[in-house]
Amino acid sequence: MTMNHSNDPLVRTKKMLALARACSVSIDQAIKVALMNIGGTVVDAKLKGKPEKVHWRIKILAKEGPIKVYVDGSSGQILEAWSEESRHFPDEGMLPKEALVSPPAELESAPR
Repeated sequence: MTMNHSNDPLVRTKKMLALARACSVSIDQAIKVALMNIGGTVVDAKLKGKPEKVHWRIKILAKEGPIKVYVDGSSGQILEAWSEESRHFPDEGMLPKEALVSPPAELESAPR
Protein backbone atom coordinates (compact mmCIF):
# COMPACT_ATOMS: atom_id res chain seq x y z
CA MET A 1 0.00 0.00 0.00
CA THR A 2 1.43 3.37 -1.04
CA MET A 3 1.27 6.17 1.49
CA ASN A 4 0.07 9.55 0.23
CA HIS A 5 2.35 12.23 1.72
CA SER A 6 0.49 15.16 0.11
CA ASN A 7 -1.90 15.26 3.07
CA ASP A 8 0.87 15.11 5.68
CA PRO A 9 1.16 18.59 7.29
CA LEU A 10 4.89 18.10 7.99
CA VAL A 11 5.61 17.21 4.34
CA ARG A 12 3.57 20.20 3.10
CA THR A 13 5.36 22.53 5.53
CA LYS A 14 8.81 21.31 4.47
CA LYS A 15 7.87 21.79 0.79
CA MET A 16 6.61 25.33 1.44
CA LEU A 17 9.79 26.20 3.37
CA ALA A 18 11.93 24.94 0.48
CA LEU A 19 9.93 27.08 -1.97
CA ALA A 20 10.16 30.14 0.28
CA ARG A 21 13.94 29.75 0.61
CA ALA A 22 14.30 29.46 -3.18
CA CYS A 23 12.18 32.56 -3.83
CA SER A 24 13.78 36.02 -3.86
CA VAL A 25 10.58 37.91 -4.77
CA SER A 26 8.24 38.56 -1.85
CA ILE A 27 4.48 38.11 -2.04
CA ASP A 28 4.07 41.90 -1.80
CA GLN A 29 6.44 42.43 -4.74
CA ALA A 30 4.69 39.79 -6.86
CA ILE A 31 1.29 41.31 -6.12
CA LYS A 32 2.59 44.80 -6.97
CA VAL A 33 3.89 43.60 -10.36
CA ALA A 34 0.61 41.81 -11.13
CA LEU A 35 -1.55 44.80 -10.18
CA MET A 36 0.63 47.29 -12.09
CA ASN A 37 0.22 45.19 -15.23
CA ILE A 38 -3.34 43.92 -14.93
CA GLY A 39 -5.21 46.02 -12.36
CA GLY A 40 -8.18 44.77 -10.40
CA THR A 41 -8.39 43.14 -6.98
CA VAL A 42 -6.17 40.31 -5.75
CA VAL A 43 -8.26 37.45 -4.41
CA ASP A 44 -5.53 34.83 -3.90
CA ALA A 45 -1.75 34.46 -4.01
CA LYS A 46 0.24 31.25 -3.64
CA LEU A 47 3.85 30.21 -3.96
CA LYS A 48 4.06 27.32 -6.44
CA GLY A 49 6.56 25.20 -8.33
CA LYS A 50 9.73 23.43 -7.27
CA PRO A 51 12.77 24.91 -5.53
CA GLU A 52 14.59 24.97 -8.91
CA LYS A 53 11.76 26.97 -10.55
CA VAL A 54 9.51 28.79 -8.09
CA HIS A 55 6.75 31.22 -9.07
CA TRP A 56 3.85 33.12 -7.58
CA ARG A 57 0.32 32.42 -8.81
CA ILE A 58 -1.75 35.55 -8.29
CA LYS A 59 -5.50 35.40 -8.88
CA ILE A 60 -7.00 38.77 -9.77
CA LEU A 61 -10.60 39.80 -10.26
CA ALA A 62 -10.39 42.34 -13.10
CA LYS A 63 -13.18 44.10 -14.97
CA GLU A 64 -12.71 41.49 -17.73
CA GLY A 65 -13.21 38.67 -15.24
CA PRO A 66 -10.92 36.42 -13.20
CA ILE A 67 -7.28 36.37 -14.35
CA LYS A 68 -4.37 34.20 -13.19
CA VAL A 69 -0.98 35.87 -13.28
CA TYR A 70 2.24 33.87 -12.88
CA VAL A 71 5.23 35.86 -11.59
CA ASP A 72 8.76 34.40 -11.62
CA GLY A 73 10.00 33.92 -8.04
CA SER A 74 13.55 34.92 -8.96
CA SER A 75 13.23 37.81 -11.40
CA GLY A 76 9.80 39.28 -10.67
CA GLN A 77 8.92 39.07 -14.38
CA ILE A 78 5.45 38.01 -15.44
CA LEU A 79 5.72 34.53 -16.93
CA GLU A 80 2.16 34.44 -18.19
CA ALA A 81 -1.29 35.81 -17.50
CA TRP A 82 -4.55 34.37 -18.69
CA SER A 83 -8.24 34.71 -18.15
CA GLU A 84 -10.14 31.87 -16.59
CA GLU A 85 -12.75 32.74 -19.21
CA SER A 86 -10.33 32.58 -22.14
CA ARG A 87 -12.82 34.00 -24.64
CA HIS A 88 -11.98 37.50 -23.34
CA PHE A 89 -8.38 37.39 -24.55
CA PRO A 90 -6.73 36.35 -27.81
CA ASP A 91 -4.28 33.46 -28.15
CA GLU A 92 -6.13 30.94 -26.00
CA GLY A 93 -6.48 33.19 -22.99
CA MET A 94 -3.07 34.86 -22.98
CA LEU A 95 -2.99 38.60 -22.48
CA PRO A 96 -1.48 40.58 -25.35
CA LYS A 97 2.27 41.15 -24.84
CA GLU A 98 1.77 44.93 -24.94
CA ALA A 99 -0.34 44.60 -21.78
CA LEU A 100 2.61 43.09 -19.94
CA VAL A 101 5.27 45.63 -19.03
CA SER A 102 8.50 45.02 -17.17
CA PRO A 103 8.39 45.08 -13.37
CA PRO A 104 9.34 48.37 -11.76
CA ALA A 105 13.06 49.14 -11.53
CA GLU A 106 12.82 49.49 -7.75
CA LEU A 107 11.84 45.83 -7.36
CA GLU A 108 14.42 44.40 -4.96
CA SER A 109 14.98 40.92 -3.71
CA ALA A 110 13.29 40.00 -0.47
CA PRO A 111 15.58 39.35 2.48
CA ARG A 112 16.26 35.69 3.10
